[in-house]
Amino acid sequence: MTLKIVLADDHPIVLLGARMLVEQGEAVVVGEARTPEELTLILSSTECDVLVTDFAMPGGAEADGMAMLGRLRRKYPALPIVVLTNMSNAGVLRSILGEGVRGIVEKGAEMGELPVAIRAAAKGVTYLSEKLKRHLEEQGFTSKESVSAARLTAREMEVVRLLASGMSPTEVSQALHRTVKTVSWTKISAKRKLGLKSDAELYEYARNHQLTS
Repeated sequence: MTLKIVLADDHPIVLLGARMLVEQGEAVVVGEARTPEELTLILSSTECDVLVTDFAMPGGAEADGMAMLGRLRRKYPALPIVVLTNMSNAGVLRSILGEGVRGIVEKGAEMGELPVAIRAAAKGVTYLSEKLKRHLEEQGFTSKESVSAARLTAREMEVVRLLASGMSPTEVSQALHRTVKTVSWTKISAKRKLGLKSDAELYEYARNHQLTS
């Protein structure tokens, strides 16, 4: 069976390279998007078997990767998703998988890994590219732990990332459609789980762990 694939990335050269890799296997690209808005339009009008998307693309509130993935998962719960990313932070990778994503491939992966990830995702199997798998192992995670959620929930990770990126609590609440009080409690919960005492320590943690990349 020929798999129908939708690609999403804001870099034209990445889209071109991904299309070439995808169509080398038993798959065909049926749509391409460069923004979350374009992706929404394509998915609403185009049937596909697997979505291959960048972690974060320009586009207002939906530019945040976790928010975009959460929205996609709620709207298309059965759609297998493979994420392309340059991120290597274990917490972020595990949070992405915690959103129900079926595969993560770094943008510098071996040529054959993206088609393998797509086929695995289509079968409901979780796939991490070899480099990311080794990185998680070096961080002390077992294979089982690597595909589980991070210590912070996806929502906590999302709030911390946005706050550490310079957004105010009010801006975060508007972007995530939550109250300022909810954002505040989420931040407090994240600090408690990480054993941090101040906002400054939390934001420093986020920067040191590449949560704002």
